[in-house]
This record gives sequence, structure tokens and C-alpha cells, in this order.
Amino acid sequence: MKFAAATLFAAAASAAAIGKRDTVFEVTNFSAGCIRHSTQCLYAFSVIQPGTMETTPVNCTAMVPGYVGGNLPDVKEGTCAQSSRTFSVTRGTDGLTFTVSQPVTPSSNQTGTRLIPSDELVITNDPNAVVENYVGPREFSLQ
Repeated sequence: MKFAAATLFAAAASAAAIGKRDTVFEVTNFSAGCIRHSTQCLYAFSVIQPGTMETTPVNCTAMVPGYVGGNLPDVKEGTCAQSSRTFSVTRGTDGLTFTVSQPVTPSSNQTGTRLIPSDELVITNDPNAVVENYVGPREFSLQ
């Protein structure tokens, strides 16, 4: 009986561990938006890896041409200042998939991702300036 209880407890603990995802990166000061009366859009944020001795956030930016209609575009390899980290943004049916990546070995990367849902993206339609901007939280975790 004790063995069965221990087995059930271990199975429940494993299931809880599988269900919980660890935070890979913490993002602060996130902003994304297309510039009025321009063809350019800017993504900017700071990122840190929790659980390490890192104390100073790395600043990341990408100024990229917007999509027709003023929508935020995809980013293939956004850069982070004085860091090997890169980021990408990919538009899908549910919103934007935002990913930060950092090399661990020459053949592998550590990545953290967050879906930016469509309801955190707003298109403003001012005269002569249809642009999309991010209106969600400025701080969040990447898993």
C-alpha cells in the first residue's frame, strides 16, 4: 500500500513538473510600432536571463520596413547590443510569435518564446497614417 501511494505521489509530481515551463528570459521595456508617415517600424526591448549572475539587461532593437497597410512586419534576425542574443518576430493567425535566442554551443541555441496575441495589437487609422502598434504589457517572461 505504501509503495502504491509513493508511486502515485511520484507520478503526480512528474506531471506537475511537465506542466510547468521554466522562464528562459525576462523582457522589460518592450515596445513595437510603426512610425506615422513613414514606412518603418521599430521593435525595442531589454532582456535578461534570470537564474544567472546577469544583472544588466541587454538592449535589443530592429528598425524594419512595415508591411503594406501599416502592419508590424516579421523580423528574421534582430540584434542585441554587445551580445550574441538575437530575436525574431513571426506573424501568424493568432498574433505575433516573439522569440529570443542565445547560442549555448556552436550547434545549439537556448530560446524563449511568447505569443503576442492579436488583441495586444492595435491599428490606428489617422488621416494619412494607418499604423499598427503593440499595446500589451511592457514586461513579460519568455518560456
